[in-house]
Amino acid sequence: MEIDHPRLRRNKATTFLPDKVFDLSHAFVVPLKHVPIDGLMALKNCSESPLADISIPVCSSSSPGPSSPKGSTASADGSTGETDYKTLTSLPLEEPEMMYTYLLQLSQCYEAMAPNQKVVAFTSDMPVRKAFYGLVYNSTRTGLIVDSESYNIIGVLSVTDFVMVLMKLWKYQQQVTNGDKNENVTTEKLTDLVGCMPVARWKGNSGGNHTIDEHQKLDGDCYREFITVDVKDSLFHAIEILRKRRVHRLPVMDSATNDCMFILTHRRVLHYLWNFCLLLPKPDYMTKSIKELKLGCWDDIVSVDESTTLIDTLDLLIGEKISGVPVVQNGTKKVVAVYTRFDAIAVGFDEKLQQLNMSVAEAVEERRKLFGGVSGKESVVTVQEDSTFWSVLETFVEKNVHRLFAVDDEGSLKAVISLSDMIWYMAIRPDEEKRANNNDKP
Repeated sequence: MEIDHPRLRRNKATTFLPDKVFDLSHAFVVPLKHVPIDGLMALKNCSESPLADISIPVCSSSSPGPSSPKGSTASADGSTGETDYKTLTSLPLEEPEMMYTYLLQLSQCYEAMAPNQKVVAFTSDMPVRKAFYGLVYNSTRTGLIVDSESYNIIGVLSVTDFVMVLMKLWKYQQQVTNGDKNENVTTEKLTDLVGCMPVARWKGNSGGNHTIDEHQKLDGDCYREFITVDVKDSLFHAIEILRKRRVHRLPVMDSATNDCMFILTHRRVLHYLWNFCLLLPKPDYMTKSIKELKLGCWDDIVSVDESTTLIDTLDLLIGEKISGVPVVQNGTKKVVAVYTRFDAIAVGFDEKLQQLNMSVAEAVEERRKLFGGVSGKESVVTVQEDSTFWSVLETFVEKNVHRLFAVDDEGSLKAVISLSDMIWYMAIRPDEEKRANNNDKP
């Protein structure tokens, strides 16, 4: 009989069997049909632990998972009943630090989907201004771009695009002010033109010429291509893409229908890992301090003080390719707020671009007025620099934040720890170290 843990759904990666079949502390046992092909190949190529296929009889009425054709078996009282044989594969856990790597390699992307997942889509001919307002009204940071004629998904619109719109308009305004631009197009008119620009035009997915040359100058940069992952690919492959391509949101596509199932984020991956943390043996690093492990960024921390202008803050977010930056008190290293790319929407198209000259402290207050509720200080979540990895992991899950700030006894900023840092240390780092060790062997 198959054993289900009450905290886990049946479609999770690890299938639990009775102790007399397998010692759960030393092996993963998963339905072979659910193992991602790319994850299976990675295990066979890089893992020294052997993979073994096993088939066990399970009750057909209580186990809806994949099975072989039914066969008849005789019970102890001589009656004949139906029995399913489920094919599974096992992987011994000889290396504790590789547990979460193996888990993500054995899990398909769809298994990290949230039950209340929402995907927002905009047609390619929708004006940029309306699309960005749509992101705000739906409280989301990413929307899909759908071709208005074929309805195929052709790209992603994110708050990063919004920040770049603001920065490009600001740059053009400064050129006009300094006399570098002699055209008759005013900043106000240009702002309206950009707001009315179709999202496909802004993203560079439209090949037609536009009558306003300034459009060409504004959207002339090279944007990232549409980066996706297949719903049946392994979660490990997905987090590798997130890390290598420096993206924060990854559309999970169904290749058979070209539909987007959901948007995968670092937060969803970490919550998926958390579902198994209490069920699996803890690696030694879980009890070590984050300072000892050097988890996150401890040197050359990117931060701004309260007097930094908003335009300089946005430029820092884009230039450093980070989603948020800590705001520290003037003259100290105490974190008083966090400013993110999403917060830039508070400036809005209908406001004057001169607002980008305000201080980041004023921008945080504007954000609070627009979105309400949480103030800049309340959005800061700190941990002590001697906190254990396990306690930091718990804090991430409990507070549901994108980043934590490690501070000393006096409250001074010592390190910034992000969701991607946690996932890298738990799943990607062990694989990288193992590959490096294997390459060093003669």
